[in-house]
Amino acid sequence: MQSLNPRRILTIDDNLAIHNDFRKILSGPAKPSTNLAGTKALLFGGPVKPASAIDIDFEVDSAMQGEEGLRMLRAASEEGRPYRVAFVDMRMPPGWDGLRTIQKLWEVDADLQVVICSAYTDYSWDEILSTLGLTDRLLILKKPFDPAEVIQLAAALSEKWSLRRTAILKHHELENMVRERTFELTLLAMHDRLTGLANRYSFTESLETAIARSKTDADYKMALLFLDFDRFKMINDSFGHDAGDGLLRAIAHRVSAALKLAGEKAGTGLAARLGGDEFTILIDAKDGSLDVKAFADSLLGILASPYRVQNHEVHCTASIGITLDASGYENADEMLRDADTAMYHAKAAGRARYVFFDRRMHEEVAQRLQLENDLRSALPSGEFFLNYQPIMSLVNGELHGFEALVRWKHPVRGIVPPLDFIPCCEEIGLMVPLGVWIFSEACGQLKSWKERFPQWSHLTMSVNHSASQLIMPNLSTIIRDTISKCGLAPESITLEITESVMMSDSIAAVRILNELRDVGVKLHLDDFGTGYSSLSSLHQFPLNGLKIDQSFIRNVSERRDYMAVVQAIINLAKHLDMKLIAEGIETADQISLLQSMDCDLAQGYFFNRPLDAHKAEALLVSELAKHAMAA
Repeated sequence: MQSLNPRRILTIDDNLAIHNDFRKILSGPAKPSTNLAGTKALLFGGPVKPASAIDIDFEVDSAMQGEEGLRMLRAASEEGRPYRVAFVDMRMPPGWDGLRTIQKLWEVDADLQVVICSAYTDYSWDEILSTLGLTDRLLILKKPFDPAEVIQLAAALSEKWSLRRTAILKHHELENMVRERTFELTLLAMHDRLTGLANRYSFTESLETAIARSKTDADYKMALLFLDFDRFKMINDSFGHDAGDGLLRAIAHRVSAALKLAGEKAGTGLAARLGGDEFTILIDAKDGSLDVKAFADSLLGILASPYRVQNHEVHCTASIGITLDASGYENADEMLRDADTAMYHAKAAGRARYVFFDRRMHEEVAQRLQLENDLRSALPSGEFFLNYQPIMSLVNGELHGFEALVRWKHPVRGIVPPLDFIPCCEEIGLMVPLGVWIFSEACGQLKSWKERFPQWSHLTMSVNHSASQLIMPNLSTIIRDTISKCGLAPESITLEITESVMMSDSIAAVRILNELRDVGVKLHLDDFGTGYSSLSSLHQFPLNGLKIDQSFIRNVSERRDYMAVVQAIINLAKHLDMKLIAEGIETADQISLLQSMDCDLAQGYFFNRPLDAHKAEALLVSELAKHAMAA
């Protein structure tokens, strides 16, 4: 085969991995045809005519910054071996950005074909056109890119560059082909590739149009819904990104179906995926009538049905923030920001619900951002500490162990209640490192007490574990290593897990709990009765104990129905050889009733509030003194 001179390609990007990708793609064994028919086949699909027997050889050079790329382009031109195509990133700190780089490149070689290759850009398309002009020398390739697109663009644009310089082939035909391809790429740029919904750029344009119309048409009604899917990250991390992508496509299908149903009743709508598991919906009402609540209720119901992910049934409900009255906004970003704010309030209110934006939320958002910032520095600054709540035996009245409870001493606000910071830790990804610290601290404290008080060798320590901790791939290893380092018997440690976490994916939960049981620790189901589980489903989990939620205990002495439920739980636990722990004990009557029901353990303010380490140690000393006096 005859081979043309190598077509020189210049890549300008501050990411070395991107350069390696270009080299792999353009230096692979498969070489597309360079003739016009072959270029058409590359651009639009279809077979390459066998009459073409010429391979493409690409010579790819790399520059990490725009200034370096300019020097290489100038040197190549002076040597008479110019570059034909440049793939340019838009963000390359600390040097020139892509826009300035392209301007400088064209000052040296006006014929250079340029592809903007970037995931994000600080410039709108209008700003790019305003700076560089409307030119056929410029295309856009979104990261992450498809290898076929890179080959197509490199082949087509290098051929186009050649035609400009040599004037051998039909210039106008190639121009038309490039324009058609540009149009196709523009269409692709308006839609999310994974779901087929509108993307952020397309949705923002439509929202801007709606805001402009609301300022001139008093009868115009619209609504913006911002959706974020609860527990999506945990599902994605548990089953992998392919499963997560499948779930996102299923969500998009349901959102489209809900919009279609709404369009038949009240108005038209546009759905978009902004990125990750964030979706938006713009509802444009017909005849000024718009029942947003009815639509939101219907949408929540459609999205709440279980999804099938790799033969597993999972729940992935949505939290929705809603903004109305677009006339009060200057641009789409402002309206999206407020809908996003309302969505976070929906999450904070319990998830799987919608909340309408209220102007007072701005102050709360500022406080929330401050809380997140403070939390990120709290762990390295040593602001967290543990309290220990005694767990008492209802059989002999003796101290059985402690439950470790995390507390936060803020340098300005003082002690922050756990309910004010634990949910935030979960959302910002801090719960995993914080949970590891809590477990290590609790084990270390138990080791210290057992060394100082050999009489308390039977003492136990209970530690809560969150959903994000349970999906850690190395959780059992961390638990085993920490216990071994402290020289503790594994059975002296109890892990408390809420039932809602286990019931969301019972198959995965059984696997994880079995791994933890193999370590030798005890496993207790926390807050039993408040989540998804039922008495009949308990046998499938390798549990050692149940902790009855305090809401049952609070009413057990006054309501027979609560008493019957507690008795049923106790009977089942005994049948399954599980310990029963009652929490929230506040009165002697509750103690007597639970003892009559043969409950094993209890904790609550009746015995003691959570104690710091010094007061907990004083309790150990006091209990030893009682035993000595009794003896």
